[in-house]
Amino acid sequence: MLEYLSSIDFLILAGPTASGKSGLAIELAERCNGEIINADSMQVYKDLSILTARPTESLIPHHLYGVLDAHQNSSAAWWIREVGLLIKNCIQRSKFPIVVGGTGLYLRTLTHGLSPVPEIEPGIRDEVRNLCQKLGGRFAAYVFEIDPLLQDRIRPSDSQRLSRALEVFRQTGCSITFWHGKSIPSHSYKYQYVIIEPDRAQLYEQINKRFQLMIECGAIEEVQNLRKLDLPADRPIMKAIGVPELSAYLENQLSLDEATQKAKQNSRNYAKRQMTWFRGQVSKKIVICSPYIDTLLKKLDEEKDKI
Repeated sequence: MLEYLSSIDFLILAGPTASGKSGLAIELAERCNGEIINADSMQVYKDLSILTARPTESLIPHHLYGVLDAHQNSSAAWWIREVGLLIKNCIQRSKFPIVVGGTGLYLRTLTHGLSPVPEIEPGIRDEVRNLCQKLGGRFAAYVFEIDPLLQDRIRPSDSQRLSRALEVFRQTGCSITFWHGKSIPSHSYKYQYVIIEPDRAQLYEQINKRFQLMIECGAIEEVQNLRKLDLPADRPIMKAIGVPELSAYLENQLSLDEATQKAKQNSRNYAKRQMTWFRGQVSKKIVICSPYIDTLLKKLDEEKDKI
């Protein structure tokens, strides 16, 4: 295994939420003198450790976990800059970088590069934000009419990505899909993609159990504290799974059981989308069905034999 890892610069360990990525990454890092770099767009926030299942303290160095304040917006452009510096620094210190997470946009940026979209003028950004708030549930249909290519790429409920797509169209006159096709590689490192693809029924059961544990560990209080910051509803952190649902409970719009069941369902839906994305967007990869270190080491040994 170590022989194979010495032939690559870093490893990507990805998979759906609650699939066991964090624990497996720590075990691997212990075996290969590694350090862990976060590729989860919600685990970057300081104010949301419970609902994002942020890894607990470990002797293994973890990077980009809990580094942004709630009012800040994480982005693929910010993330790829930070990750590039971290990977370079790890390699210089003879540490093996393990990039861990399930945010497809971040990982695609790492493997394919960042799209060279021109900077959006503040006036256009304000116009789109106001339009999104004005149209509400009709915003998706408005954007899809302007750019039909987005209908199979962005969920109608994903107002953040829809707003970004509309901003790009208004700024450049071209679909954001046009710019995605012009991505520029951000590095020349060699890497290995490993994806955990668990049995769906078992994964859903784990998601349900984990969210129940989150409630017991203080998720409601975490959302209460977040709400005290009086952040705009369009901030990314306010859309993290569990935040809208528990906010509805705190506003007496849902019972606790209703909010919990809704959050579990949304988390299962998200896991399904993640698995679909990894199947369709990642071609060269090692797939394992369970987050066991022996399974991963065996697969890496098989790759070593191909060298």
